[in-house]
Parts: sequence; structure tokens; C-alpha cells
Amino acid sequence: MEVMEEGNLMDRIPILLQRDMEYYEHNQVVLQETICSGIVGGRLDFPRYASFASVKICLWLEDEYFAAYSRHSGLLDLSEINDDGDDRDDDANLSGCGGIVKSSDPERFVVLTTRSADSLLEHIHILSQEALDHADLSVLTATIGAAALIKNSLYVYLQNVQKTMCPPKGDDKGGSLKLSYKQFSEMTEALAERLLDLHCRLLTLYIIQDADCLHWENIQPFFESERGSYTIQMWWLYMKGTRQDLWNSVPPSMAQRVFAGMLNETLTILTVRYTQTIPSKARSQLLLVDISNILLCVAELLPSICDFGEAYVGLNMTNQSKIIRDVHAKCHELFCCLLLRGAPLGILYKLLKKGTQSVGIFTQRKGYPSPWIIFALPKMFPSNLNGHLTTKVSEFGTFAALTIELKVLLASPQANWPLLIKVLLMRDAHLSQIIFHHLMKYLPPSDSFIDSHIQPCMNQEGLRTKCDGFLCGKECKDIAEWAAVQTDPHRQTNYQTILALSYIIIMVGKSSDINRTLISALDKSQIRNWADCLDRRQVWNQRRPPWLEAIIHLVYPVLDPIAHMLITAMQTGASNYQAMALAITCFSEMWDAIPDCLYTVIMCLAEILPTDIKPLSDSVLIQILFCALYTKLMECAATEEREHEVPIVVSGFIENDPNVIVRSKKVICQILAECICSIDEDNKHTELLSALVNQSIESQKRMRNFEADFDDIGNVNGSSSRDDVDVQGTQRNTQTNETRTDEEFDVENADYISEVLASDVLTTSVGKQSVKMMYKYIKYNVEFLLQQLNVSDVEPDPSDRYPGQRISEEKPKLLNMMFHIGHQPFDQLLTGKLNLDYMAWLQTPMSLTPERAWLQVSQRYEFQEDVQLSAHEALMVQSVTTQLKK
Repeated sequence: MEVMEEGNLMDRIPILLQRDMEYYEHNQVVLQETICSGIVGGRLDFPRYASFASVKICLWLEDEYFAAYSRHSGLLDLSEINDDGDDRDDDANLSGCGGIVKSSDPERFVVLTTRSADSLLEHIHILSQEALDHADLSVLTATIGAAALIKNSLYVYLQNVQKTMCPPKGDDKGGSLKLSYKQFSEMTEALAERLLDLHCRLLTLYIIQDADCLHWENIQPFFESERGSYTIQMWWLYMKGTRQDLWNSVPPSMAQRVFAGMLNETLTILTVRYTQTIPSKARSQLLLVDISNILLCVAELLPSICDFGEAYVGLNMTNQSKIIRDVHAKCHELFCCLLLRGAPLGILYKLLKKGTQSVGIFTQRKGYPSPWIIFALPKMFPSNLNGHLTTKVSEFGTFAALTIELKVLLASPQANWPLLIKVLLMRDAHLSQIIFHHLMKYLPPSDSFIDSHIQPCMNQEGLRTKCDGFLCGKECKDIAEWAAVQTDPHRQTNYQTILALSYIIIMVGKSSDINRTLISALDKSQIRNWADCLDRRQVWNQRRPPWLEAIIHLVYPVLDPIAHMLITAMQTGASNYQAMALAITCFSEMWDAIPDCLYTVIMCLAEILPTDIKPLSDSVLIQILFCALYTKLMECAATEEREHEVPIVVSGFIENDPNVIVRSKKVICQILAECICSIDEDNKHTELLSALVNQSIESQKRMRNFEADFDDIGNVNGSSSRDDVDVQGTQRNTQTNETRTDEEFDVENADYISEVLASDVLTTSVGKQSVKMMYKYIKYNVEFLLQQLNVSDVEPDPSDRYPGQRISEEKPKLLNMMFHIGHQPFDQLLTGKLNLDYMAWLQTPMSLTPERAWLQVSQRYEFQEDVQLSAHEALMVQSVTTQLKK
């Protein structure tokens, strides 16, 4: 679509909106632009797509903002404005007039922004009305994306207007800009409500209606009792397909809310329908099969609207959202209906003949997991029902607790980094142990390792490229995509997965986690020479195993000033000896900037280091530090461009001219790197190296003493009850070999712990890439992981060449999805694959009252008038009726 890029903003916007409407009227679709995947979602809930008109308005408003404030708002990533190779300055690039510098002021910017927003708001209203009139989901989602994008843009401008040193004159709190933001927020929510209403109308009017299935009084069985209702199967298929559409079309958080509303609304209809139906004897079995199918379907759909495992299994319900509580309440009602209507009459008579006080179903649940979810997930929970009388997910077994959190993590429309960290660390990092021990067997051979200075985590030039999406901040590319196009994609992906997991475990894991995962995997590794990379003779080797690369990444952030100082020293005539002494001194001065976890993992490695391995200065710490410095120097040498190099004076290198010789910066870096390999020869720097090691030890001791003193002060001040200060999740490790100085946290005890740890990982670019890598690995290989946890419905495939090493997601086929709930077929109760132990379930606490139980029992066909029963059955019916109606 061609638009006018020059002229006054208020002249351009009406023309833009007019042409956007003409495009819609001609094509019956809204022209859309893709938003960069690295921006989608987040705290502001950015959309995946937005209309072309809204994108253009965002660009024009950013142009006006720069003209008014002489700086960028931060909404757009403008570091790559000159990707096409021109050297125009930002003023020329930002202006929409081919380089003409605009003049404006903050007050004019606010006026233009609010007027533009009002025009677009009216345009969106017209389009949304058209979409609703024609039930056009694609147009409605396009208007949602446009409204969400402009809303977020206004939020960014509003924050800047309130905090900037140059607020609009006479309007230092946003004023009309805040009103526009409120209007777009309301419009976005209103459109989400309309989307939910449209889906609910389609479901209730067309999907879950069928005359034959719902003819409950028919004396003939439905489909000769060989299958359940069509309506439940179609409802399941529509919910699955719509969930995928929502995940791919509207902002993630909004998609989750809309899907939650769909599930809740349709479940209301199904619950009322099946709990109030009085079927004939021939149709009674259909009722039970349909209810069991509904419960199994909801168990698969529910994780998509949950944030953590507690909401999924029905724990701590008072702190859950209203929709979560409603869904559990309706499923609980359906499950009670299934038990009371499906239990044989003889079992009901046997349980009730001594009165309702002896029946467990009438006792209080006391905050235990929802019985229906235990029924719907038999693989996850063993048959011993009393084993689940717990009030926390942390009290479940390891396999069940991990599976619950995994299901919630992978069902969400966007990655939940705190939950990912929790899954990797919970239960003594059990899942991480599985991944480590499995993938260590499938690493590429050492000669196929990628050199350190061109690893994607180290050299991110390939990843830091701009995509075609709007608002791209060059964070949309990840290492999984890079590894998938390498010569040996599966093994290279395994390498990067181990690197990412090692970095996460070392950064935020406890010492015990490091020992159980990385150290245990190395100690039990089939690779005999795993420790060769820690020998002093391997400092120069840039092809390192992934776990060592992850450890060295802890040192890289402090190396830029050290490398600069060493190069400068050599430029000014320092000798090799002086340069190495300076390097040791720099590490000593920068020690406080290096994460404490480096010392922790080094001490763990030292415990299993073979006796024939001799690191630099007999210290793994020194080996790691100078391996990292060697790589940094080689990287500097590789990136220096010769045309920018200036000849420099370096003394003492040529025998016939011992005073002066010209060397480039690249050569200096190579000379310094070679000096590192012999830094500890002839005891030249023994004292300095020993002092550095002792400094690291003393710093850890000081930290431990400080924490002990801090705890003593807290106890003296009356804070001995750690629950009062919300630190019940902390757990100090009192083992004698403990080297971690900070308090060690158990991620299962409080949600904030995983959030804090996730923020620690996400502060570095390597950490961001690591969590992305691990999320994709878990997503692609979830079935393998569930098999290792003994909770998968899928049997291992012996013909699989790459078990647990998938590099792409396997999409379910339509027919398989239509006739299967997860990996199990429909109608399991009918086929006998799902066996209900009615006696055990009716003795499970469910907070039921005799009155509510009678409402279900009275609708069984045996309790209807004019039904023909044997004398024995009639006596049992009379006894059950008497007990429940007391």
C-alpha cells in the first residue's frame, strides 16, 4: 500500500486510514505487519501482528517524538537505522521527509499524538464492527493487534512525558496523553471480550449441539454403545484448534484470558447439561463416557490457563483466580456426578447401609488436590489415593511434581523464565541430571567443537541481526536456530544445550546441584579424557567442551578492560614478564566483579580432577582465568582490521635490534596469548599467582563470616522466626565441604525465589540465550523427558536414531488430534482402558453433602418411577433413598 510520507502528520493520517479502509473493502482483509518475535508478549503484552496503518502511525509518532525531545523514546530499536550502508545521521533517518530536520516541541507532540490516536481509535471501531457483523475472526484479531500496539506505544510515551526533563508545557502529568492511553486500554479489553463472545457463540450454538447425541430419553443406545457423543469430540477439537490460533494471532496474555473464558463458559453449559440430565437405561452409559471424556479433555487444556502447578492440581484455591476456581468447581461437580451415577447399585447400598457418616465422600477435603485431576492423570499419580493428601506441590513425589510444572510451562503461550528455572532446579535438579547424563553421551567429537571465539554465545554477530518484524531489537534469533544449520545439527545442538544448562546450573544452582548434575555427569562420563582441557598444555586449545565453555563465560565480562590494559602496556614498551604480572594484578583487582559461583564450581571440579592433570600453577582457578584471557586476546586479534591498525613500538623482540621493532595490535595480542601459556614456568610469577588464589579463598571466608554475623544480628533483633520476614524458602547448607557463600534457596518453597534467580540469569546475554536454548530443548523433547520420569503415555521408539535429541517440534496430525486426548484415545471408559475403583473413590474426601449426593443419585434410572426392578434391587434403592434423605 502506497502512502504519503511527506507533509504534516495530521494530513497524512486521514489519507492513511482512508486507504486502509479501501484496502479492507476491496479485499475483505486488513493489511498486517509482523511484530518481531523477540518483542511479542512481555510485561506490556505486545501483539504478534498489527495492522499496517498502526505500524505506520507508530513510526510517524516516533519521528515527532524525536523532533520534540531531541532523543528517542526507546520504543524502536534504532541502532540499525543505517543497515543499508548509508551514513546519514539519526536526525535525517528519523525524519519522514527524506532527511529534512523537523522542529517541534513537547506540547505539540502531545497534541499530535492524541489527535492521531483518536483518529485511529475511530478507525479501529469501524473495522471491529465490520468484523463482528460478519463474524470475521481474522479482521477482529487484526484490530486487536493494532489497538494493543498503539496502547503500548502510548504507554512508552506517557512514561517518558512524566519523567523527562522537558515535559509538555502546562501538562506535566500526561493529561490528554493519559486519556488516550486509557481509551486504547479499554478498547483492547473490549475487543478481547468481543473475541471471547464470538468464540463462545460459535461453541454454544453449533459445536456442542447435536440432536441425536442429546436425546437422553431414547430407549435405544447411541451408536450401539460403541462410542461417546460427537459433541464432546468436536468441542475438544475446536478448543485445541482455537488455542493454537489464539497463541499465534493475539497478544499472549490476552490469548490466555480469552481461552480461559472459553473453557469456563463452555464448561458451565456442559456441567449443567450432564448433572441435570435424566437418561434412559440405554443412554446411561453414554452419560458416563461423556463425563469421563470431558474430565480428561479439561486435564489437557487446563495447564494453558495456569501460571504454576498449584493452580493446575487445585491446591491453595483461595489464592487462585476466579476462573481457575470455577473450572475446578465444575470439574469436581462432574466427577461427583460420574461416581454417584456410575457406581453399581450394590456398592452404593454397601457404603450407605451404615449411614452417611461412614462414607468418605462426605468428609471435608481440607485443601487437598482436586480428586478429579488425580483421576484424569493416572500416570502421574499412583493408585494409592491417600498418598495425595497433601496441601503443596512440593509434597508430591519427584516425578509427579516435575510433570505438573512441565505441563504448565509448555502449555503457556509464551515462555515463563522463572518457571523454567524452577523446573531445572527443583528436586535436587532432577530434570537437569537426566539431561546432563543423557546428552553427555552424544556430544560431537572434540575435533568438531567450534572454536571459542566464534561460538555463538561469544561471537553473536550472526545472532545480532535484524529480522523483518516491526520493532526488532535483534533478540529474536537464538542459538537453536544456529545449531540446526550446522554440519552435524543434532550433536551441535547437544553441545549448545549442555553449555546452556551448565551456565544456568552454575549461575543459580546450589553446590549440591552442581555436584549432582555437572560433576556427576563428568565423573561417570564414558569420555576418559574429559579433564584434558584443564591441563596447562591445553591453554591454547580453543576447542573446548561445552561445560568448560560455560564456566569461562563467567569470566568474559571482566576481560575487556584487562585486555585493553595489557595491549596498552605492550604499546608503551612493557616486557612479557611485566605484562603477565600486570594480568595477574588485574585479575586480583577485578576479583570482586567475578561471580562467586566461579569459585564454587572450581572447587567442585578440583574434587574429581585426575592426578595426571596439571593446571597452570596447579590451580583450576588460574587455568580457567587465563584460558578465558587467552580466548579474549585471540578474539581481539581476529577482529582487528589491518587498515585501522597503527604501527606501535615494542621493545626486546629482535636480537639484532633489541630496542625498537614495529608490531601491529594484532601481533601484540598474539604475543600476549603465547605468553599466557608459559606464565608459570621457571617460577616467574609464583608469588603473584599464589596471592591471587589466596585472595579468592579469603574473599569466600569473609563472605561467610559476614552472613553469619548478619544472621546473628537478625536473631538478636527477634527475627528468629524466618517466616515473619518471608524467607522461609531459604535453606542453608551446613555440610563441611560447602563453598557457596550466599544463602541457598529451594525454588519450591516460594515463587519469588525462582523469579530472583531468573533475573540473575537474564542479566547477561549468555544467560538470555541459555534460557531460550533450554526452553526449546525441553519443548522439543518433552516426551523423552516424561518417559524418563515414567509418566509418559508414549512408549520409547527403538528405531529412533536420536532419542532425546530432537531439534524441531513434532506437530500432531489432525486425525490423531481429533480421535485422541493427548496420546490416549477417546472413550477409554467405554473400551475398558480406564477402570474406576468406585469403592475407593467414594471413600475419598470430597466435601459432598447428602443433599447434593441425592440430587445425582435420584436421577439414576433405577430411582425413576415405573421402572422395573428385581425385589433385591428395589430393597437396595429403598435403603439408599432412606439414608440420603435423612
